[in-house]
Amino acid sequence: MQGTSLVVCCVCLRLFVLPSLGNVNQATEELERNVLTLRPSVLAVFLARNKAHTLPYFLGYFEQQRYPKDRISIWIHTDHNEDDTERVLREWKNSIESFYQRVDLISSSDVVYSEMGVDDWPPERYRHLLSLRDRALDVAKERQIDYVLYIDMDNILVNPNTLSQLVAQHKPIVAPMSEPSSPRSTYSNFWCGVTERGFYLRTDDYFPTLYRERRGCFDVPMVHSTYLIDMQSPGSQKLTFIPDQNYDGVIDDLVVFAYQVKKAGMKMFVLNTEKFMIMSPTSGDYSSLSDEQQKTEEIFINALATYGPIVRSQYLPHTKPELTDFGLDKIYVINLKRRESRRFRLQHVFEDLGIKAEFTEAVDGRNLTDKELKEFGIRMMDGYEDPIKHRPLTLGEIGCFLSHYNIWAEMLSSQLKAVLILEDDPYFSADFRRRFYRLLTEVRENKIDWDLIYLGRKHLENAQEPAVEGAKTLVHPGYSYWALAYMLSKDGAKKLIDQRPLGRMMAVDEYLPIMFDQHPRNDWKAHFRSRNLKAFSARHLLISPTHYTNDYEYFSDTESSVLHTEAARKKDEL
Repeated sequence: MQGTSLVVCCVCLRLFVLPSLGNVNQATEELERNVLTLRPSVLAVFLARNKAHTLPYFLGYFEQQRYPKDRISIWIHTDHNEDDTERVLREWKNSIESFYQRVDLISSSDVVYSEMGVDDWPPERYRHLLSLRDRALDVAKERQIDYVLYIDMDNILVNPNTLSQLVAQHKPIVAPMSEPSSPRSTYSNFWCGVTERGFYLRTDDYFPTLYRERRGCFDVPMVHSTYLIDMQSPGSQKLTFIPDQNYDGVIDDLVVFAYQVKKAGMKMFVLNTEKFMIMSPTSGDYSSLSDEQQKTEEIFINALATYGPIVRSQYLPHTKPELTDFGLDKIYVINLKRRESRRFRLQHVFEDLGIKAEFTEAVDGRNLTDKELKEFGIRMMDGYEDPIKHRPLTLGEIGCFLSHYNIWAEMLSSQLKAVLILEDDPYFSADFRRRFYRLLTEVRENKIDWDLIYLGRKHLENAQEPAVEGAKTLVHPGYSYWALAYMLSKDGAKKLIDQRPLGRMMAVDEYLPIMFDQHPRNDWKAHFRSRNLKAFSARHLLISPTHYTNDYEYFSDTESSVLHTEAARKKDEL
């Protein structure tokens, strides 16, 4: 029987293998080529707790990564949730796991630790976090995965090439530099210096790196929040997140990780060649989980809109809020036709915040001619100069004033009782809708007779502004800059126009405080006899600019334009 079996096997070999020997060689060569071009395997690690509000964004942008999904495994751990995080993750996993190499979702709350609130981090919570990251590292070692991507759930990979770019660096540990998520923030996910105890140390390299005055992949002593570990790099097999008995530092995930990396003989790098990622603030003044959820979501909406249409996971249900004008007759947005990117961003912000707004084309000062200035009846106010830069008005500032003036005039011609006027660079505060409704309610309930209410401005005086009696959300404003965001009544519009400001032209944000008699220049105020505008301001501003003067990527169409007198001189020379 054994001989018979051997003969049968030989016959089978002759019939089916030998005639196809050339095909076998060709298939082998093709397989070898595929292996050589196969992208490295990646284990993406998600540790989620009370993140149901950010998961649609986080997962939506992760889905867009241009890296072969069949080379990505996902290891998810969730615990101690007070919201629907686990349910959302399971729903997402069931929808996408066939696209990825493998998806593991582990839910466990067996570790107990005490905490004072959602923002409290006792040592036990840090130790638990470190143990979970270490467990994921062990999974990568066991499965012989090439790279491990740790990514915090408050980090959004807005660049679809982030993972590919990180892998291409061939660094032991590399992080995509995070962009600040709110105005004036300088917080990112890397340090350029540390103290002997492993704490943050500001160095001269930090801001040039953050603001991309230098670009590249830089050796730094600390990266955190999101980073890629090369499991083939020397030292990676010795790397652990659990400190040994000789460790006498603080129990903090950042400090411990940096210590363990150094102990393993590895280095960390930050990559800032492109915009890769945004992250929400690490902590905030959150009174409750629902408070954190509302504020964080609106922070993301403001920031994400800069990068195009806001992305949410296509595998999770989402209902956008119904559009509202907050009971106002109209919400105007002043926007230069050539500033499409600002209009584009705001369209997405309004859609996701549920704000019904109308764009109105701004007067472009750089295109104004002498003939048009005469037709408008524009004359510079005698003795006016910019109080800070000591220069005449720019054509951009004239265009800005006319843009606001045109809305005031339209209010009167269309009999609009109350409107909100926005310039095209607003950053809406966290929880904007609720806070704005509260302000409007207080105005109505206290029967406040108002002409103008600032929602965004720059307070220029150190003196404390008096609160409005009976209202918690309003103050009487002092001398202020900016016409970024303000409500205006029909009576207020009439007062502003009746003073015929075009014949005594100045910057619009100088004119407004003159009209409620809070300007320090008495000689300027003397040009306007009736200064009885009833002005108020939100106590805590609801809107700020996306960029402040001298900020990274700041530009101004008003301040950077040609001076009015310079333009006139150049035309005379022609």
